[in-house]
Amino acid sequence: MKIFYCTILAFFALSLFVCSKTEAYAQQAIDFSFERTGPNHSVLVLPMWHPVIKELQKLDSLPSDMVLGFHGDSLETGDLVGVFFTDNDENYKCAGSLTWKANDFNMLPVWGQYPTGTDNGMEMGEKMIWLAQKSDNMIYEIESSYQRPLMSIYIKDGASAVLGMKLSVNDNLKPVSQLKK
Repeated sequence: MKIFYCTILAFFALSLFVCSKTEAYAQQAIDFSFERTGPNHSVLVLPMWHPVIKELQKLDSLPSDMVLGFHGDSLETGDLVGVFFTDNDENYKCAGSLTWKANDFNMLPVWGQYPTGTDNGMEMGEKMIWLAQKSDNMIYEIESSYQRPLMSIYIKDGASAVLGMKLSVNDNLKPVSQLKK
């Protein structure tokens, strides 16, 4: 009988330990630093005053989900913006980032894995995941509208043009600096 109670106590203690560890990792830390690995894909985010956006605004046949400029919330000068991929452990890893300049061109190099098969950059054909850290120290997911749908994926030595962005807060993601406090 004593072994039975010891086993239950050990199981209970192990459960508390495992649950406490799980809770600590419930929020994923987002780090905007990146490694310059191999071939990159250039992404240009066009400002609202760009002639391409002005012409598109005149069209009646735009897809309903296309955003030109910003939908709702916008980015301000000094915000961190990055393109991420998910690594082999399903964690977000930055493939390229920059400090945002409002009402200006923002060119972002997105780095690919090098050598092929390593887990240090974007894979050919992988969808780019956009995240931002604003001055409120929150992480925002960004839904981007591209000039062409295929521009949303990483292509070795490729290029994309982003026409608009829609931001939404993700409470499950925290900046690395905030988690260390």
